[in-house]
Amino acid sequence: MIDFSSYLENIRQLFSTLPDAAVKEKELPYGRQFQIVRGKEKVVLSVYKGKKGISTVWGGQEGSLMNSAMTALSPSGGNECIETNITNNEIKNSISLLENCAGFNGVWVGSDESGKGDFFGPLVVAAVLVDTDIARELIAAGVKDCKVLTDKEIHRLSPIIKKTAPINVVLALKPEMYNYRYEQLRLEKKNLNHLLANGHISAIRKAVHQRPECRYALVDQFSVHSGIREALESEFSDLIVVEQKRAEADIAVAAASVLARERFLAVMDELSILAGKTLPKGGGDIATAQAKEIKNELGVKILEKLVKKHFSNYKKIN
Repeated sequence: MIDFSSYLENIRQLFSTLPDAAVKEKELPYGRQFQIVRGKEKVVLSVYKGKKGISTVWGGQEGSLMNSAMTALSPSGGNECIETNITNNEIKNSISLLENCAGFNGVWVGSDESGKGDFFGPLVVAAVLVDTDIARELIAAGVKDCKVLTDKEIHRLSPIIKKTAPINVVLALKPEMYNYRYEQLRLEKKNLNHLLANGHISAIRKAVHQRPECRYALVDQFSVHSGIREALESEFSDLIVVEQKRAEADIAVAAASVLARERFLAVMDELSILAGKTLPKGGGDIATAQAKEIKNELGVKILEKLVKKHFSNYKKIN
C-alpha cells in the first residue's frame, strides 16, 4: 500500500512544477487539502486516507489551471473519490460517488437547488439523506437528475422519494421573501451565492440532525468559495462536506434535485393563480414580456410578489 506521507510529498513535488501557481495546504479530517491559486483561478484538491486506500476530490474552477493541475498529478496514480463524468446510468456496483472516500459509512446527504435562473418563481433548496438500502430503492424507482425528467415524471417520483427517504428537507423562498433577503445581503456586500449557501447549510443541517451518524454531505457545486463546507464542518465535527460539479450523478443529490424542482413547480402554480395567467420559466425575453403585461394589468406591487427583482429582466420593464 502507498505510504500516505510519501503520497502527499509526491503531490507537493508535482504541483511545484505548475508555472506561476501558489500552493497552500491545510489539514482535513482523515486527510489534507491543497489549494492552488494562479491569478483569479483557484483549484482545490482534497486527499483522504481511508480503508480502501487513498482517494482525492477536486474542487474549484474548471479551466486551464484545473487542467494543468490534473495533468501534473496524473503520474501519481491518484484514485478519484468522485469521477466528474459519471452519470446515474453508469453507477453499477457503486452506490454513491462518495463510496471510495475515507470514513464513508454508507450514510450521506445530498443537496441541490431549483429556481436560481428563473425570473419568476421561488428559489428552492432541498436535501435528501440516504443510506445504501434507500439509495438502491431510489435507483430502482428511476430517480434521476431533474434536468433529464419531464414535469410529469417529477410529480410521479416526488412522493416515492419522500416515502423511501423520509429524512428530506425542502426550503422555498417565494419572491417576496427572496427579494427581502437578497436586499439584506446586498447591504452586507453579499450576493446570490450567499443566499444559496445559506439554503444549503440550513437544509443539510436539518437533515443531519435527524441522523447524526451521517458522515458525508454532497453538494452540487455552484461557487468556488460558498462557505458551506466551513459552516457545516465547524458545526458537525464528524461531517465531511464535498462540493462537486455535476454532483446530480449521485442518487442523493439527484433525489434532492427532484424534490426541489417539484416544490418550484408547485409554487409557480400558486403564483400563476395570483397573476391570473401561467407564468413562464427561465429568464429570457418571454419572461420579460410577461412581467411587463402583469405590471400594466395588476401593478408593480403584485409583480414584486412574482419575480426576483435583482434580475436584469426587472430593469427592462421600468
